[in-house]
Amino acid sequence: MSSQPPFETFEHTADVGLTARGRTPEEVFVHAAEGLVDLMVDPGGLQETRSVEVTVSAPDREALLVSWLNELLYLLDTQRFIPLRCRITNLNETSITAQLVGDTLDPSRHAVRRMVKAATYHGLRFTRTNDHWEARLVLDL
Repeated sequence: MSSQPPFETFEHTADVGLTARGRTPEEVFVHAAEGLVDLMVDPGGLQETRSVEVTVSAPDREALLVSWLNELLYLLDTQRFIPLRCRITNLNETSITAQLVGDTLDPSRHAVRRMVKAATYHGLRFTRTNDHWEARLVLDL
């Protein structure tokens, strides 16, 4: 597990794929959020200026991952909030609660790379292999 990065992207026609890995499902959710943020901005320029708690529910773990990432995009759209750190306080098959610490996105202060419209169900999978978990999905640009 340690030889693989916690997240990586892959090309997918006009969209981009995201693979997130972790020793636990919680780590996968955190790494997926980090991957999403890294796609959109240079996280090195973000500061810990705001804190937001989010709770998301969905029918199953796969749908929960999509809903989780879409909630982060919703916070960006409505509050210009972009997380730098995520601490998951509760996670089960159908819901997640997390404390997010991050910044208000400001293109004059942050290096914006590209904007993501939505996390999709295309190619979605969330699997356990030996000692680690992996999730893979496509993001609509």
